Amino acid sequence: MAQYKKLYCYLARHLIWVAGLAFVAGIAMPSLYSQAQERFRQNSGRSGTPAKPGSRIFNRPAPSSPAPNRPQPKSSTAKSNQTPASNPSNSLSKTAPSAAAAIVAAKPLTQNDSDTDLIGKNVPKTEDSITVATEAEKNQVIAPDWEKPWACLMLTGRQHGYIEPCGCTGLENQKGGLNRRDTLLTSLRERGWDVFPIDTGDQVRRFGRQSEIKFARTAEALKMMDYSAVMFGPEELKLSATDLYVALTDQNGNQSSPFVAANVEILTPGAPDPIKIIQVGSRKIGITGVLGDEMSKELRSGDVTVKPAATALKVAAKKLQDAKCDFLVLIAHASLEESAELAKSEPIFDLVVTAGGYGEPYYKPEPIEGTKSVMLQVGVKGMYAGIVGLYDRKTDPISYQRVALSSQFEDSPRIMELFGRYQTELKQTGLEGLGLRPLSHPSTREFVGSESCGECHTTAFEIWKNTPHAHATDSIINPPGRGQVARHFDPECLSCHVTGWNPQGFDPYVSGYVSLEKTPHLVANGCENCHGPGAAHVAAESGDSVVSPEVLARLREEMRLPLDAAQDKCMECHDMDNSPNFHKENAFQEYWEQVKHVGKD
Repeated sequence: MAQYKKLYCYLARHLIWVAGLAFVAGIAMPSLYSQAQERFRQNSGRSGTPAKPGSRIFNRPAPSSPAPNRPQPKSSTAKSNQTPASNPSNSLSKTAPSAAAAIVAAKPLTQNDSDTDLIGKNVPKTEDSITVATEAEKNQVIAPDWEKPWACLMLTGRQHGYIEPCGCTGLENQKGGLNRRDTLLTSLRERGWDVFPIDTGDQVRRFGRQSEIKFARTAEALKMMDYSAVMFGPEELKLSATDLYVALTDQNGNQSSPFVAANVEILTPGAPDPIKIIQVGSRKIGITGVLGDEMSKELRSGDVTVKPAATALKVAAKKLQDAKCDFLVLIAHASLEESAELAKSEPIFDLVVTAGGYGEPYYKPEPIEGTKSVMLQVGVKGMYAGIVGLYDRKTDPISYQRVALSSQFEDSPRIMELFGRYQTELKQTGLEGLGLRPLSHPSTREFVGSESCGECHTTAFEIWKNTPHAHATDSIINPPGRGQVARHFDPECLSCHVTGWNPQGFDPYVSGYVSLEKTPHLVANGCENCHGPGAAHVAAESGDSVVSPEVLARLREEMRLPLDAAQDKCMECHDMDNSPNFHKENAFQEYWEQVKHVGKD
């Protein structure tokens, strides 16, 4: 019996120990997981599901209404079998501060797909890409039952270089673009509404002359659309300070622009404005913006000064309070967490517009715990706009709708004219003026063109000629749907539409495509983009260079692309932005059948 008692005590102690560990893990792991997911999404370069708010910031879980065919984040406290009655987000008005409770009158995305209708639908597969517009997003009803607000805010941001949909998967399927944004804005103003656009910044994604030109044209478009407030993101602050300062001034050199930042100074103090005050009849809307401390760490320019965000925000908040504004907006180019902390440090703001999060913006504002503020995201790549209507109602004075900038919005003629000037400027600047120098291919070999490949690989060449790859350059000389603006001087388009460029780096390789006139043999997306440069192989096979049998065999082997490695090579161009359908399950096999070719005749 003594032995059984010892065994029982031993097992009991270990069971208690294991139970304790499980309890601690149950508390700690969701928080750690949420933090890890947020960091990953902020630093990821790929499309994904929206970042979910952590329980430490928001007093309710993620919105209860996922878009059709869209993955949505789940709260760490939500259950998968959640019903509308049990969803904590439905009790927002009971738990949120007064302004937060007032803003729950979020409108449905479409007339038929209301928030309630969508609750409880199956979560779609993660392969569904947010870059592809759903049928619902192509047929949105914009503010269908809104009365005229005393003011309307249109929220945008995080363009990240995507000034227009590229059209690679069909313009009718893609979202975003300054041209569509202008059409939406115009339609709201044609209702007789006072509309004040606000942008969180992040207009470009790369450093260099092309990004400087793109930023300048974007700033011109924002002024053309009469934006009220535009924040700076860290990417544009890496550009030439001179180009940035030009964006802050008018044609006479006077400071006149929508840009605002409380903690950023470019070349001189007071540039840009630390606050903006908009007069709407007898009311005032006060706006300021800050660049988060985490994001400002990567800046190294001596011409751009960035002050601690909280310190600068305190000064700006005092100015806004002294101005006796009726509605206060904070533009926070920061993570979700830092945006909330900044709002808590100065709890006077009614609305926080954040550049944080990843993926689609939520359907409803997110109350920030301990404040009257609510937070709205703008999404990524300029694919969405948010409409905020301000009303005199006591209970729900604010209405909100997120709008996908889909093909339902026609191209704005004035923005298309601006796009044409942008492409003309790229043409006039030239590859060398853009700072592009040919790089040596990783193989150190050089390109020869698909016609040379076809001299021996005749069957494969004939197959290739009947694929879209053979017409890739034509498709940017006369882009489908937007043929009035040619794009064959744009490195961001050339990289996958000609032969001999780095598809992800937007740089030409040595002996790669230069122009239609200088390198006509390298138009189209040719054989060598997948199999590698073939000049040495062709010379050896034709007898132009005398090599040993061993070298000849090696050159042949180097040109082979095994099928199991082909998919990764394809994805260098067929990425999530340009070919989201390519990333679905078994998609490669389906695409391969359309271009299937094997070896020499």
